[in-house]
Amino acid sequence: MTATPVVTGQAAVAEHAVPGHGAVPGHVSVPGHVGVPAKVLQKVATAVVAETLRVRRADVRVEAADDGGRLALRVSTPVRIPVLSEAAALPDGGVVAIVRDLQSTLTRRFSELAGRTVSRVDVTVSGSRIDRTGAAS
Repeated sequence: MTATPVVTGQAAVAEHAVPGHGAVPGHVSVPGHVGVPAKVLQKVATAVVAETLRVRRADVRVEAADDGGRLALRVSTPVRIPVLSEAAALPDGGVVAIVRDLQSTLTRRFSELAGRTVSRVDVTVSGSRIDRTGAAS
C-alpha cells in the first residue's frame, strides 16, 4: 500500500493503491500544509549523496534551507577516485563532472522522494576516497 501526498499547497488525506487494483476511490484533498523538518530533508539528501558517490553516510554533511519555497542544499562530501596506478579513468570533466552529476541527481531524486523542488545544490569536496576495484600489485 502506498500513500501519495499532494504537494502543491494542499495536504492529502491519502490515496491508497491496492496492488493490482489501482487507486481506491475516495481520495480527499483538504486545504493545509504538510511540513517536513529540515533534519529529515538533510537525512534524505545525505542518503542520496552517499549512494550516488559510494561514500559513507558519516562522511557526508548536508544543510537544507528554504529558498523562497524551494529547497537549497549545501553539501560537503568526499568523492571516489581511482587508484592512479590503475587503468581506470575519471569521467570526462574529472571531479567537476562528478559534482555536476551529483547536483543533477540530488535535484531529480529530491523531486521523486520528497516532492520538493531544489533551487540549488552547493557542493564542497571535502576529500577523496580511493576506489580500490582491482587487485593489489
